Amino acid sequence: MRRSLFSLLTVVAIAALLVTTGCERSSVLRVASINGGNTVRSDIADFYTYFDKVDSEWVTIYQVLPDTVLVEVQYVEIGAGLPTWTPYVAVINKATITYNSADPTVTYDPAVIPMSWSVKSDPTSPKVTKYNTFAMTVVSGTWKEKAFGGDVADPPDYDILDLVDATLKISGYDSVALKTVEATGKFQIEFGNLYDDPSKLGK
Repeated sequence: MRRSLFSLLTVVAIAALLVTTGCERSSVLRVASINGGNTVRSDIADFYTYFDKVDSEWVTIYQVLPDTVLVEVQYVEIGAGLPTWTPYVAVINKATITYNSADPTVTYDPAVIPMSWSVKSDPTSPKVTKYNTFAMTVVSGTWKEKAFGGDVADPPDYDILDLVDATLKISGYDSVALKTVEATGKFQIEFGNLYDDPSKLGK
């Protein structure tokens, strides 16, 4: 009787341990890379020169373009037991970008961007690393014009206006676990009147 009771308690203890282990979560949403880890070079204005046949003269115009880069995101969610028939998916519905100038006297408005990203969980990590890659506008033309509109210089007056440390925060929820998820990533932006090819827009 005593041996049977001991065996029963041992089985219960092992079962409890297995249940506890199975219910442990390893939930990580992370920004793996922004622009491949390189500094984003943001041109304040893109100049274009063309010949106006009506007025028989050369005309120079410019436009303020957004800066779009590739962002790599990874999500790892291990729920109560694997494999699961329903994969965990992080739905990213908002991004917030803050911009910190190298000059402590200068401040910039943050950008809040509605998102629509779906990041499927990668339970194999870290053995096999899988990234979800998205194209994201990290500086809009409107934001750039508001911050640097008065600093546009005609070519060839090339100069650097500011070196900014930016932080990207993405947030949303797990569509299966119904819990909040978020992650942050840091990158650098160099704002300036950069070299333009006046014969081509966007170059």
